[in-house]
Order: sequence, then structure tokens, then C-alpha cells
Amino acid sequence: MARKHVDKVEELKNIYYVYGDEELLVEQALDRLKKLFAAVMDADFNMEVINAMETGAEHVVDSAETIPLLASRRLVIAKNVDKLSKKGQDIISRYMEKPNPATTLVLVASASPSGAPRDSGIVKKVENSALFRCAIASGGESLKFAWAARGRKGKVEDWIRDEFKKRGKRIEPAARDMLIEKVGRELRNLSDAVERICLYAADADTVGVEEVVKVVVPAAEQGIFEFIDSVAERRRDLSLYLLNRLIKQGEGPQKIFNLLLRQFRLIASCKSMQHTHEYGKIASELGIPPFLVGKCVKQSTKFSQERLRSIFGEFKQAQLEMYSGRYLEEGEYQGSILEMLTVKIIG
Repeated sequence: MARKHVDKVEELKNIYYVYGDEELLVEQALDRLKKLFAAVMDADFNMEVINAMETGAEHVVDSAETIPLLASRRLVIAKNVDKLSKKGQDIISRYMEKPNPATTLVLVASASPSGAPRDSGIVKKVENSALFRCAIASGGESLKFAWAARGRKGKVEDWIRDEFKKRGKRIEPAARDMLIEKVGRELRNLSDAVERICLYAADADTVGVEEVVKVVVPAAEQGIFEFIDSVAERRRDLSLYLLNRLIKQGEGPQKIFNLLLRQFRLIASCKSMQHTHEYGKIASELGIPPFLVGKCVKQSTKFSQERLRSIFGEFKQAQLEMYSGRYLEEGEYQGSILEMLTVKIIG
């Protein structure tokens, strides 16, 4: 695999194959490459980004065979090459057997969009493809941007730290944990959140929990968390008001149900572990930030173990009713089921 940072155009190979399941990392790598070229040549004449699925393999080859204009090198980025037909991939393979020495051709496999399930089989399919093997056999190099599920948590945390560091800031561990809890681990969403936080805290060197709370959570998402907290605190009138507002705003009852169930599972787990485990240990075992453990422990005081067992029975019954085939598409019906569930939980 090639190194992912090159300082000079002259150091580049004639062929690269870029692939992986981290869409944002792929795009950032391509942006760095385009900036490297644009700094030393006229990009309008010597750089082309192509969607191979739309233009066809012939256009990719024609562009790669074009002689640079008043420059020593040309850059051609061909996206979605893995989606080409066998005939199209064969056309590019034949070019790579004798590539234009004045062109850097970057073949890019389609990456899963942000939020899509990661499938290691997709990455392996690219690596086993004839086009990929031909690129390597022709002296090209591969750039793989794929974070395995195992160890991904630490990589995301390091990535967040580095993104703030690039902007001259440091994020506190608790703030980083809250950012992940609120936004999730998709790099695209995290990147947007980091940008917003840095704009908000432009004069600060360190980003804390306060900045994350004020900036990151969108209004609709904040509404969901407010609803969940009000249910966990057994505030009936407020809970029903917030639920009704969420439904009117277009939030899906199934999404609200899943988040509410997740919170009560955490509450039950924290309640059973709080007397035998330290908060840090609970956080590690449950895979949640330490600040969330304290919150769940506090909420658990509102419910006895027996009451929690009864509540999970109510969740099971509501789930059967909400996900029945007959009512699967009927949001209004699901909303009424969720409303009844809320009343039963609060008591």
C-alpha cells in the first residue's frame, strides 16, 4: 500500500487505486492530491475528475492519454470504476498495461455513503477484482481507507483529536465523548460538528462540554433527548407534550421508540452495576461515555428493579404492535402506541 501523504508531484506513481468504506477519508485524500497538483500547474487544463459510470471507460482512457499542457504532469481522477461493466474495466486495464508516463491516473472505487452499514465484503470484492489486480501488476499502488469494526472506536477518537488540532484547538476527553454520544461515529457528521464547534469557539484554545452542548445537537435531536429525559424523570405532562411536538415535526415513532428503549436498557444496567462497579468500569462495559453513566444512575433512582422489569414487558408489547405488518406504514397508529407506552412507563 502506498503512503497516504506525498509532498511533490514528481513523487507520484502513474496509477493509484483508492478504495475503502470511509467516504470522508477518501474524499480528503483526493482533495489533498488535487491541491498538490493545483499548486504547481494549471488545473483547468491538466486536471480532470470523471464519473466513470456516466462518461464511460473510453473517456477515462482518452483523458489519461492526453498530453499535459505547459506542465510536466496531468492528473485524472476516475470515480466509481468498480461499477463499470467488465468490458469497461477491460478497456482501462489495457491502458494500464502501457500507461501515459506523464499522467497520474487515480481509480476510485465507490465508497459507502455516511451512515450506511459497513460491509468488509465490499472492500474484499474490490481487492479481488481484475481491475484492482491489474492496477497493482502495472506498477500502481493502492490507498485503502477502511477502519475495521475492531479498534474503530479508538481511531475515531484520535481522528476527532487531530481535527481539532488542525484548527489550533484541543478538545477535552469528556467533550469528545459527548460529541460522539450526540453525533455518532460517522466521520461526515463528526466533521460538520467539529467545524461548527470551532466557529462557535473561535477564540478558545480548549473545547469543553459546554461548547459541545451549545453547538452540536440539532433542535430536532435535542427534542428527542429532552423527551427521553422527561420520561426517565417521570414527568408525564411534559413528556406527552414533547412527544406530540416530535411527531408533528416529522420524527418517526420507530426512531423515538428505539432511542427510548436504549435509554431504559442503560438505566437498568447502570442500576444493577452501580454498587459493584466504578463509573469508569460501567462506562467501559456498556460502551458509553462516563458522563452518561452518572446520568443513568440518577434516573434509575426513579424506578425499582421490579418496576423496570414491568416496563420492559410494556416495551415488548408495544414493539409487537408497532412493528406488525398491518400497521408498519401507519405513523399515526405508531404514535398512539408510543403515547400509551409513555403513560405506562411513567405510571
